Amino acid sequence: MTRTEYLDTINGQRYERFKRIIKTVRLVVNQEPKGKNSSNEEKRIFRSEIRKQLKEQNRRAFRSDIILEIDYFTTKDNPPAIQTLSKNYLDLLHKEMPHIDSLKGILYKDDSQIKILICNYHIDEKSSKTPSIELKVCNLRYFLADIELAQKIIRNDFTDSDYSLESKFEEKLEEERYYNNKDYFEELKDLEEGKNDYDKLFGKRYYKMQKSFLIRQIQEQFLKQNNLDIRSLISVFQPYFSNNKKYFSNSDFQSIWNGSRNLISFSPAYLHFGNAPQVSGEKSIFKTNLKKELQVFKEKFKVLFPLLHPISVIVTFVPPKQKIIDLDNLARYIVPFVNEIFNPPTIVQLTYKDSYFTDLLKNEYEITQRFPPNSIASYQLVQLPRLKNDPQNGKIGFLITDGFYHMNNVWRTVDEIIYKWEDCL
Repeated sequence: MTRTEYLDTINGQRYERFKRIIKTVRLVVNQEPKGKNSSNEEKRIFRSEIRKQLKEQNRRAFRSDIILEIDYFTTKDNPPAIQTLSKNYLDLLHKEMPHIDSLKGILYKDDSQIKILICNYHIDEKSSKTPSIELKVCNLRYFLADIELAQKIIRNDFTDSDYSLESKFEEKLEEERYYNNKDYFEELKDLEEGKNDYDKLFGKRYYKMQKSFLIRQIQEQFLKQNNLDIRSLISVFQPYFSNNKKYFSNSDFQSIWNGSRNLISFSPAYLHFGNAPQVSGEKSIFKTNLKKELQVFKEKFKVLFPLLHPISVIVTFVPPKQKIIDLDNLARYIVPFVNEIFNPPTIVQLTYKDSYFTDLLKNEYEITQRFPPNSIASYQLVQLPRLKNDPQNGKIGFLITDGFYHMNNVWRTVDEIIYKWEDCL
C-alpha cells in the first residue's frame, strides 16, 4: 500500500490527525488578566513565561497563519472588558517593547497571521480559581485539515469505509439533534395556560422560576442554531482544502464556493456590517451602521430580550484586497455596542431573581466576585477566504450565539465531530 493509499484509509487519517494534535501549543501563565494598565513588571513576567514555555516545548514563534484561542480566568473585582484584555495580550505576544525587555515576535511575528481568534471570559463566582491566561494555538493549515477530515467523516469517504461505523456515528449526531429540537415553546404555553394550577400546587415562586427557565431554554435553542456548525465551516473553508487548491483560480469553482459560503448569510439572524473602517471618517459611519443593525435585530427577535442567557459573538470577515484588518480594533468597534444595546448577562446566575429562591438556594447562587453585569461571554473573529468577486474593501458579518458554554466555538465544533467519530471506532 502506498502512502497516498494509506492516507485514504481510516487509520491513515487518524494518524495524520494525531500528528496535528501533538503540534498544538498550549501555554498557561498564572497571572491576573489585566488591560493596558498592567505594570511593566507584570508585562515582563508574562512575556518571559511565554518564551520560557515555548522553549521547554522546543517550539519557536509561528511564521505562518494561525488559529489562536485565549482564555482569561479573572478573580479580581471589576475585571477589564474582554476586548480590552485581548488588545493588551495580543500586543504582548508579538510586539517589540524595549522599555520592558529585548524580546519580540514571541508567539508570532505579526498579528496579521491570526486568521481565527477566539477569546473567552471566565468569572470566578466562588473565589476558588487561580487567575490565569491560557493560550491554545496551532498552524491554520492543521485546523483546515481537521475540517477536511470532518467532511470525510460526514461523507464516510474512506477506502475502507465501514457502514456500521457510519450508522453509529449518525446515532451520536441524532442524540444532539433531539435535544436541540425539543419544543420549549409548547412547554411554556402549557405552563402559562395552567398558571392558576401551578400557583395552587407549588406557589407563585415556582411558577416564576419555571417560566424564566423555559424562556432561557428557548433563547439558548435559538442562539445555538446561529453557531457556525460543521457544515457551515466546510462550506466557507472548502477553497483551502488540499483537493481544491488546484481549482482556486477557476471561475466555475469560485462561483460554487461563493454560493455555498453565502448560505451562512441567508440566516435571518446574520447581520451585515459592510467593510471595516480603513480611512479617516469611515469609523463613525461604521459605528452608526453597526448600531442601526443591532437595533433592527433587537426589534426583529423580541423573544431574545431581555436576554436571560449569556451570549457569544461571531464576527466573520472577508479581508480587503489591499489593506490588512486589525483584529484588535475590529473587536473594540463591535463588542462595546453589543454590550450596550443587548445588555447580555455575563453569567446566567445574574438572571435569577432573589424572589425565586429560598435562603438555602440564595446561598448556593451567591456570587463572590464583582464584575460588569452586562458583557458578552466570548467572541470569535473568523477570516473567510477571499474570492474573486468579493468587494474591494472586504465585508463583515455578525452572529450572536450561545455563550453559556465557553467551549462552543469553531475549534471545538470541529474537534467534537472528530471525537464522536473516534468514539465509534
